[in-house]
Amino acid sequence: MAQEIQNGDVPPFGIGIRANPDGAGITAKYFFIPQISFEGMVNASGGTYFGSGPSTTIVGLAEYNLIFNNPSWRAFIGPGGHITSWKQYPEINNYRQTLIGIDGIIGLEYVFYEVPIGISIDVKPAMNFVNGVTAFPENTFGLAVRYYFGGWNKGAMENRDDVESGR
Repeated sequence: MAQEIQNGDVPPFGIGIRANPDGAGITAKYFFIPQISFEGMVNASGGTYFGSGPSTTIVGLAEYNLIFNNPSWRAFIGPGGHITSWKQYPEINNYRQTLIGIDGIIGLEYVFYEVPIGISIDVKPAMNFVNGVTAFPENTFGLAVRYYFGGWNKGAMENRDDVESGR
């Protein structure tokens, strides 16, 4: 059954890649309703951006999506948390630490409904609360590309006001 696109609706699930200055990872986003989504990420960082050593991070984020007049555009913001395996300063020591902390995210996404692919940019600062580390800058800036799964109703796209008026 096809899903109608109204008020910025997107299919309920998207998966793709998110690149940052020090690595990349997998991102998945699930929409409960058009304005509320959950995003999960698994990021790998080489540790060269800030010279602090390689890491692997699992992130979960609850996001509010602000839909613009043209529903292809949306801004998103929300809180979350992470768990990280980090090999801090590998030239000095050779052990991994486990870090747990909080994250926040703010970004902008454009969804090409006809394809259906979304491209987003974001800022995702993180703060750790284990082992005395206070900030985790490696995954702060991101560029993501997601393929959205779900039915697209071409009639709904053709009847959108912003398509007809060129807005």
